[in-house]
Amino acid sequence: MKIKLANIFNIFHIKKSDFKSRVLEILWYNKSIRILLIIALLINFVNWSISFFINLKIREDVIALHHNIYFGINLIGSPKQIYFIPLLGLMIIIINFIFSYLIKEEDNFFVYIFTASALLVNVFLLLGLGSVMLINFR
Repeated sequence: MKIKLANIFNIFHIKKSDFKSRVLEILWYNKSIRILLIIALLINFVNWSISFFINLKIREDVIALHHNIYFGINLIGSPKQIYFIPLLGLMIIIINFIFSYLIKEEDNFFVYIFTASALLVNVFLLLGLGSVMLINFR
Protein backbone atom coordinates (compact mmCIF):
# COMPACT_ATOMS: atom_id res chain seq x y z
CA MET A 1 0.00 0.00 0.00
CA LYS A 2 2.85 2.39 0.82
CA ILE A 3 4.44 1.71 -2.56
CA LYS A 4 1.21 2.58 -4.40
CA LEU A 5 0.77 5.74 -2.34
CA ALA A 6 4.36 6.74 -3.06
CA ASN A 7 3.72 6.26 -6.77
CA ILE A 8 0.70 8.55 -6.57
CA PHE A 9 2.79 11.23 -4.89
CA ASN A 10 5.46 10.79 -7.57
CA ILE A 11 2.92 11.13 -10.37
CA PHE A 12 1.72 14.48 -9.07
CA HIS A 13 5.24 15.55 -7.94
CA ILE A 14 3.96 16.15 -4.44
CA LYS A 15 5.94 15.75 -1.29
CA LYS A 16 4.12 14.02 1.54
CA SER A 17 4.61 16.95 3.93
CA ASP A 18 3.42 19.42 1.27
CA PHE A 19 0.31 17.30 0.73
CA LYS A 20 -0.57 17.29 4.44
CA SER A 21 0.00 21.02 4.84
CA ARG A 22 -2.03 21.84 1.71
CA VAL A 23 -4.90 19.62 2.85
CA LEU A 24 -4.94 21.35 6.24
CA GLU A 25 -4.73 24.73 4.57
CA ILE A 26 -7.72 24.03 2.35
CA LEU A 27 -9.86 22.43 5.04
CA TRP A 28 -9.24 24.02 8.37
CA TYR A 29 -7.69 27.43 7.91
CA ASN A 30 -10.60 28.83 5.93
CA LYS A 31 -13.67 28.88 8.13
CA SER A 32 -16.34 29.11 5.42
CA ILE A 33 -14.91 26.18 3.44
CA ARG A 34 -14.66 24.15 6.65
CA ILE A 35 -18.31 24.87 7.52
CA LEU A 36 -19.52 24.00 4.01
CA LEU A 37 -17.58 20.75 4.03
CA ILE A 38 -18.80 19.74 7.49
CA ILE A 39 -22.42 20.45 6.50
CA ALA A 40 -21.98 18.42 3.29
CA LEU A 41 -20.56 15.52 5.28
CA LEU A 42 -23.41 15.73 7.82
CA ILE A 43 -26.00 15.69 5.04
CA ASN A 44 -24.20 12.72 3.50
CA PHE A 45 -24.37 10.97 6.89
CA VAL A 46 -28.13 11.64 6.96
CA ASN A 47 -28.34 10.17 3.44
CA TRP A 48 -26.59 7.01 4.65
CA SER A 49 -28.93 6.82 7.66
CA ILE A 50 -32.05 7.17 5.53
CA SER A 51 -30.77 4.55 3.08
CA PHE A 52 -30.10 2.16 5.93
CA PHE A 53 -33.59 2.83 7.33
CA ILE A 54 -35.24 2.21 3.96
CA ASN A 55 -33.30 -1.00 3.44
CA LEU A 56 -34.13 -2.16 6.97
CA LYS A 57 -37.86 -1.46 6.80
CA ILE A 58 -38.63 -2.62 3.26
CA ARG A 59 -40.13 -6.09 3.01
CA GLU A 60 -40.43 -6.58 -0.73
CA ASP A 61 -37.72 -7.80 -3.08
CA VAL A 62 -38.05 -4.74 -5.32
CA ILE A 63 -38.65 -1.11 -4.48
CA ALA A 64 -39.44 1.99 -6.49
CA LEU A 65 -36.22 3.97 -6.89
CA HIS A 66 -37.54 6.87 -8.98
CA HIS A 67 -40.89 8.50 -9.61
CA ASN A 68 -41.79 10.86 -12.43
CA ILE A 69 -44.88 13.07 -12.32
CA TYR A 70 -45.69 12.30 -15.96
CA PHE A 71 -45.08 8.56 -16.12
CA GLY A 72 -45.26 7.42 -12.48
CA ILE A 73 -42.71 4.92 -11.22
CA ASN A 74 -40.06 4.56 -13.90
CA LEU A 75 -37.19 2.86 -12.04
CA ILE A 76 -37.45 -0.18 -9.82
CA GLY A 77 -34.69 -2.27 -8.33
CA SER A 78 -33.29 -4.14 -5.40
CA PRO A 79 -33.40 -2.50 -1.95
CA LYS A 80 -29.60 -2.73 -1.89
CA GLN A 81 -29.45 -0.28 -4.81
CA ILE A 82 -30.62 2.50 -2.51
CA TYR A 83 -27.06 2.70 -1.14
CA PHE A 84 -25.87 4.04 -4.50
CA ILE A 85 -27.42 7.45 -3.70
CA PRO A 86 -25.33 8.30 -0.60
CA LEU A 87 -22.28 6.66 -2.18
CA LEU A 88 -22.64 9.04 -5.12
CA GLY A 89 -22.78 11.98 -2.71
CA LEU A 90 -19.65 10.82 -0.90
CA MET A 91 -17.82 10.33 -4.20
CA ILE A 92 -18.76 13.88 -5.26
CA ILE A 93 -17.37 15.26 -1.99
CA ILE A 94 -14.11 13.36 -2.44
CA ILE A 95 -13.71 14.23 -6.14
CA ASN A 96 -14.43 17.91 -5.50
CA PHE A 97 -11.91 17.91 -2.67
CA ILE A 98 -9.28 16.41 -4.97
CA PHE A 99 -10.03 19.04 -7.62
CA SER A 100 -9.77 21.73 -4.96
CA TYR A 101 -6.36 20.45 -4.01
CA LEU A 102 -5.13 20.27 -7.59
CA ILE A 103 -6.19 23.82 -8.50
CA LYS A 104 -4.11 25.64 -5.84
CA GLU A 105 -5.58 29.10 -6.42
CA GLU A 106 -4.58 31.99 -4.21
CA ASP A 107 -8.09 33.40 -3.73
CA ASN A 108 -9.81 29.97 -3.22
CA PHE A 109 -12.70 30.89 -5.54
CA PHE A 110 -12.86 27.45 -7.15
CA VAL A 111 -12.46 25.76 -3.78
CA TYR A 112 -15.63 27.57 -2.68
CA ILE A 113 -17.39 26.52 -5.88
CA PHE A 114 -16.40 22.85 -5.51
CA THR A 115 -17.34 22.73 -1.82
CA ALA A 116 -20.67 24.49 -2.37
CA SER A 117 -21.49 22.19 -5.28
CA ALA A 118 -20.77 19.13 -3.13
CA LEU A 119 -23.14 20.52 -0.52
CA LEU A 120 -25.81 21.25 -3.13
CA VAL A 121 -25.53 17.79 -4.67
CA ASN A 122 -25.96 16.17 -1.26
CA VAL A 123 -29.03 18.31 -0.55
CA PHE A 124 -30.60 17.19 -3.83
CA LEU A 125 -29.73 13.57 -3.07
CA LEU A 126 -31.40 14.00 0.33
CA LEU A 127 -34.54 15.24 -1.44
CA GLY A 128 -34.35 12.23 -3.77
CA LEU A 129 -34.14 9.85 -0.83
CA GLY A 130 -37.11 11.62 0.74
CA SER A 131 -39.14 10.99 -2.39
CA VAL A 132 -38.08 7.33 -2.40
CA MET A 133 -39.33 7.07 1.19
CA LEU A 134 -42.65 8.68 0.24
CA ILE A 135 -43.12 6.38 -2.73
CA ASN A 136 -42.40 3.16 -0.87
CA PHE A 137 -43.95 3.85 2.55
CA ARG A 138 -47.29 5.52 1.98
